[in-house]
Amino acid sequence: MSRWDPARHRRPLRIAFVAYAIVLFIATHKPGVAVPLAAGIRLDLLVHVAAFGLWTLLLGLSGFIGPVRRVRALGVLAVVGVLYAWVDEATQAIPGLNRVFDLSDLVANTVGAVAGAVAAHALARITAADVQPGSDSDPEPHSEPAG
Repeated sequence: MSRWDPARHRRPLRIAFVAYAIVLFIATHKPGVAVPLAAGIRLDLLVHVAAFGLWTLLLGLSGFIGPVRRVRALGVLAVVGVLYAWVDEATQAIPGLNRVFDLSDLVANTVGAVAGAVAAHALARITAADVQPGSDSDPEPHSEPAG
């Protein structure tokens, strides 16, 4: 029995990523959105970590960045996730949105984006273990190292 392979599910993953990206953008820019404090703990920071972690995970699994099981693609995915997290937080400072830039939110967004990139890389590597080289579900060619 083979494991779940993201390469076989590119279309639904891409649709899920785009839909989630739109929802996240609206949610982070809608005026008046607030997560209540619980016993002095800023739960909103956990929401930021999870939200941007999921954004980056879906981006990685969607294949838009390329095969994230490669370390180089992991780096690109992490950079893209972090850049989007920064842009998202910075655009909240635009007058008229009634939102504010918050450094704590930016840090939580960044942590989430990096965690999502690492999770996408790990999931891609785990699921690639059952994919046979040269099969239809193998998204990248395999070559023997020169030596």
